[in-house]
Amino acid sequence: MASSVFRVLPLWLAVGAAAVIGPLMSLSFTLTGSSYHDDQRALELLCLLVGTAGAVFCLVQGKLMRARFSQLALGLLCLFFTLGLLSSVQAYSARHALYEWSSFCLLLLLAWRIADEVAQRPDDALDGILLLCGLGCVLYVFKAQLTYVWILQEGVQPNPAEFITGFNNYRFFNHAQTISLPLLGLLVLRSGQKEAASVRQTMGWWVLLAFWWMLLFVSVGRGTFMGVLAGIAMVLFWRGQQALPWCRVMLWSALAGLAAYAVLYVAVPLLMGLQPFGFLGGVVERSLANPTSSRWDLWRRAGEMVMAHPWLGAGPLHFAHDGRSVGNGAHPHNWVMQIASEWGVPALLCISAVILMGFRRLLIAGRTIASDDQKNQAALTVWLATGIAILVDGLISGLLVMPSSQLWLVLYIGCAWGWVGAFSNAGQTAHFRCTKATGIGLSLVLLGMLFFLGQGLGPEMFDLADYDLQQHERYPGIPLGPRIWGAGYF
Repeated sequence: MASSVFRVLPLWLAVGAAAVIGPLMSLSFTLTGSSYHDDQRALELLCLLVGTAGAVFCLVQGKLMRARFSQLALGLLCLFFTLGLLSSVQAYSARHALYEWSSFCLLLLLAWRIADEVAQRPDDALDGILLLCGLGCVLYVFKAQLTYVWILQEGVQPNPAEFITGFNNYRFFNHAQTISLPLLGLLVLRSGQKEAASVRQTMGWWVLLAFWWMLLFVSVGRGTFMGVLAGIAMVLFWRGQQALPWCRVMLWSALAGLAAYAVLYVAVPLLMGLQPFGFLGGVVERSLANPTSSRWDLWRRAGEMVMAHPWLGAGPLHFAHDGRSVGNGAHPHNWVMQIASEWGVPALLCISAVILMGFRRLLIAGRTIASDDQKNQAALTVWLATGIAILVDGLISGLLVMPSSQLWLVLYIGCAWGWVGAFSNAGQTAHFRCTKATGIGLSLVLLGMLFFLGQGLGPEMFDLADYDLQQHERYPGIPLGPRIWGAGYF
């Protein structure tokens, strides 16, 4: 029974469904009775449990996954997580640190298992993932436009954040857009390349992508803008003509999205005697008045943590504790500073080297693609551009922290990794075997990580509404920023 379940239900379906369902839930129907962020964390926990259970099932049978690391990358990742474990043990709160450490380990495991699935049947898996992404975005756009119509009927000037629902902070939506925007561009391209696809279907995806850009203009996610534009610029530099089809789709749809914003969120409100909706009108003034969006104090505190703990950091998750007096977030809004301050500088160097090796591996895989293979040329372009977008956006945002964007990250890494594996012999072979003793030993390690995960999430997870109240009483006057749960400081 268990064997058939793990074979029939692909893991990418569970992770993708959790990523798109979370923002669609309303406050009247939540998993936790607390907040959007906590609901999304609960969905992420469910994905980690399902993914780990499947991995344990394979290991007990003596099977390892097909998708493989290079020896150097595997060694660097082992060193990264070893340093994180040592950092967690010596941290102020080992319970919280070990939660973050185990969470990162199990998220990588999820990506590894999705890569395994993609490597076996890359075209079918990518089509399924992109379709799921597209359908989820369709539902979210529909929900957002219902909110828009309701606000118009009210006839009062709204707070622009009201148009972005399903997140504790509309910026968390932008984190997901950094990854979903490039993927929607790939969906448009792949739809147009299929002989069976109708013109109406392809145009429907075009319209969806334009509306997805429109919501970015409404919320003005500057990190997402910078990331996606940097991705477009870099793939044009790296790949030239091969990148043009996807870049044209992205730029034309962005212009269409801007036009839709101008009509629906500027012209219509003005005709009704209201001010334009959205944040776009004040973005220049806001950027000049506060170029770092109040992140400088966060970065300065992270720098102080690095100076105080250069080798092992203050402990995973511990900016939520050490940075609480800044009162502007439970993380430094910068993935480099986050790893350096919490895990230590050596760990940052390890993970940075693995990231560079990943980009190098993508570029090498591109040499094996025929110049007229439009489908795989487009896929490679998107994997490179999305990776750049993530790294750039992550320098000024909490993309690495939030549960929704973490699931999108897992999907991206799994897709890119599995796609590369499909171009090598490793992606086509059967499961690698391991001894029963090795399989049981690795299973026990994974179960230990689940224990740390549960210990870090509880006991708060059993009464999140009360925990939220207690946190506000403990830190009166301090705006609590999400990290594990919505009440982020510990």
